[in-house]
Amino acid sequence: MTNVLTKATFRLGGCHAALTAAAVTQRLGVQPSQAFEAGTSARCSPHTRDNSLWLLSASNEIERDVDLGEQLGRLLAVLEPVSGSLWELVGAGYEANWYCWVASHAAEHAVKLDRAVLQRLLALPGDLWLDVCGDEPDA
Repeated sequence: MTNVLTKATFRLGGCHAALTAAAVTQRLGVQPSQAFEAGTSARCSPHTRDNSLWLLSASNEIERDVDLGEQLGRLLAVLEPVSGSLWELVGAGYEANWYCWVASHAAEHAVKLDRAVLQRLLALPGDLWLDVCGDEPDA
């Protein structure tokens, strides 16, 4: 039985036309996992996006039995070398966050982030967003 499912993603969003996902890629020199520009069609919706969004995920898919701290460590390894550029992008108006999704059966897994990971996160822009839910077995 799987105890935990995880996926961690660093996100940068731009709320006006000059703040594009392409500009983030160019500035950082890092290819995103996904990127969306303002004015493009939103997935599964007839609406267009109001904002650009640049995403870097620790894995392509949700991972089984991989702690959140390990996923965040992978992202930090890529983003720490470009920390100055990340802060400049946030200073220019981009919004940053660390979006983390965790699913587990009740009382089977606790999310643990050690002080070293937390200190590394604090050195980079963006709030930590935790989306925690149950992993219900299929009926």
